[in-house]
Amino acid sequence: MRRLLFLLVLGTAIWSGYWFIGSSALRQGAEQWFADQSARGITAEKTALAVRGFPNRFDLTVEGLRLIDPQTGMGWEAPFAQIFAMTWKPWHIIAALPPEQTVRLPDQEIAITSDGLLASLRARPATDLPLAAVVVESGAIRAMSSQGWTAAVEKVVASVRAVDGQASAYDLALDVAGLAPDPAQMARLTAETDLPGTVSVIHLLARATLTAPLDRHAGESQPQIAALDLTEALVTWGQLSISAKGGIAPDAEGFAAGRIDIDVTNWDRLVQVLVASGAIKPELAPTVQNMLAALANEGGDPSVLKLPLVFAGGRMSLGPLPLGPAPMLMTPTG
Repeated sequence: MRRLLFLLVLGTAIWSGYWFIGSSALRQGAEQWFADQSARGITAEKTALAVRGFPNRFDLTVEGLRLIDPQTGMGWEAPFAQIFAMTWKPWHIIAALPPEQTVRLPDQEIAITSDGLLASLRARPATDLPLAAVVVESGAIRAMSSQGWTAAVEKVVASVRAVDGQASAYDLALDVAGLAPDPAQMARLTAETDLPGTVSVIHLLARATLTAPLDRHAGESQPQIAALDLTEALVTWGQLSISAKGGIAPDAEGFAAGRIDIDVTNWDRLVQVLVASGAIKPELAPTVQNMLAALANEGGDPSVLKLPLVFAGGRMSLGPLPLGPAPMLMTPTG
């Protein structure tokens, strides 16, 4: 019995020591991060910083956050932010953000309210700490700009997950429900259509293969996109539906090269939206409408417009329409 009691006391002492050492390192690391930002000229302020959670968790709470880059005018303010980790798996971190926060841009301030905005970051338990998964999710989010516009979503979930057996490949996913852009802007776009003021579904599945894994060495290896495969993409806006799939990869010059096939169901509504947005002039609408109708008829179903988004030779085009330079995916090494 005494031996058992001794082992229990010893185990408790070791575990308590582990927690206090870990919590001290976490606190010092957080304080050092704020000091490093200040040394770089960033306004990095807080009113309180504490680590709690003994004995099973490391709970870091920072209050009165104010981060501003004076050179760019970009910044973020929040009453608090929290980071949680279980003591037996510190490589799995959960961050909770407050229901109200402010994002500063050079020309405006955006007040953001959210319902349960959480982020989860999980690494694999290895010395390089390779990324296993990042998940960001929230219930209703509303943004209000000092310039007068508003936007909202009912729910959003975004994730990046490492692909088993492939050190530098990651599955990307995005699901947005009930996207409601600024009502005044949407009213202008939908005035001549039967489209609602809310985009009901945005869904994306893709796989990105990088030149190096996302781990603690990523700052040195600087991973770039070696290939991007769009497995599935869908946008549903009333009767208008846009789906896409395909793939791109950098060419010898680093520009995107490849093809993404796009299907637009009930595409005729799209022309009216393009006119209302100013993308095409009203007098050109009949010409564009006739051209797209001819392309849709070639596909067999006149209600579905099939267009390839082609990246080649440093340029990109949507069907017969040139769009300009292709995006740069990889910095040339030559």
